[in-house]
Amino acid sequence: MADNKKMPKASKPEKTAPKKAEKKPAEKKTSDKKPNIFGKIKQFFKDVRGESKKIAWQSWSETVKNTGVVLMVTVVIGAGVWISDLLFRQLIDLVYRLAGTGTAEAAVVMLQNLF
Repeated sequence: MADNKKMPKASKPEKTAPKKAEKKPAEKKTSDKKPNIFGKIKQFFKDVRGESKKIAWQSWSETVKNTGVVLMVTVVIGAGVWISDLLFRQLIDLVYRLAGTGTAEAAVVMLQNLF
């Protein structure tokens, strides 16, 4: 007893276009030699030149402003160090005078007695 259902026909293989010969990228001929020192130096300077083109340089006015800020901060810190040095020198002279003998050992003994 046969089924009355229609059986799907076997699908025919689809026609495909013949494949073109796949082209492989041409391989670079590389020698087994190591690059010599002059080649490395040349490549280094090429890289430096390429990187230096990427630098965003400041304008002249920004450079002058930043230089002024650096100089002012240097002067302020220098003045602070100078004033601190003067104060500590005066303090040490005061300790020596109070010790009376003018020697460092006497000043140390006097400071030890204070604390």
